[in-house]
Amino acid sequence: MLIAVVGRTLELSPAELLEAARRGDAAAQSSLFEAQKHRVARQILRMTGDASVVDDLVQEVFVSAFRRLADFRGDSQLETWLFRITVNKVSNWTDARRRRIARERKAAVPSDELRTSTPDEELAAADRMKRFYAALHELPEDYRNAFVARTLENKSLQETSELLEVPVSTVSYRARRAEELLVKALELEANS
Repeated sequence: MLIAVVGRTLELSPAELLEAARRGDAAAQSSLFEAQKHRVARQILRMTGDASVVDDLVQEVFVSAFRRLADFRGDSQLETWLFRITVNKVSNWTDARRRRIARERKAAVPSDELRTSTPDEELAAADRMKRFYAALHELPEDYRNAFVARTLENKSLQETSELLEVPVSTVSYRARRAEELLVKALELEANS
């Protein structure tokens, strides 16, 4: 594989290119990206059926791959390793999309219901929102930040991880824990 380095071109074997990329060589990483991006994009398109998300997911795959490149032991082919990362990213995207659609359906109110809501119902809805935000503000800051970014702002795990500067697994745990605490707090209030 050819790689451009400060005005000259070097020919590196795939193993040498991978090793250079592991060391953080930007040109090597760029070459790996160029060599693999179309395969990853095709895989994402086949898995999602949604061309509008391909570019974002390709970026997420390679951001994750380059962050974890030092952990790649070479037990499998690079393409196999990237395939697995892609499957995980698409799975996360699918789960987030499913949750978002469910929330939107739950929140959607048919227009005939909007016209027939009574002042009492509107007051009850406003009260529920007030209780929700009061419970939200009682959460520990780390949990609240993860929940708001993931659930209310609909950011991906990766985006939230970058925003909060914590690992993806930490974001996932904090958002889930915040949701559990909110459900518990709101159920207690509803039963009071």
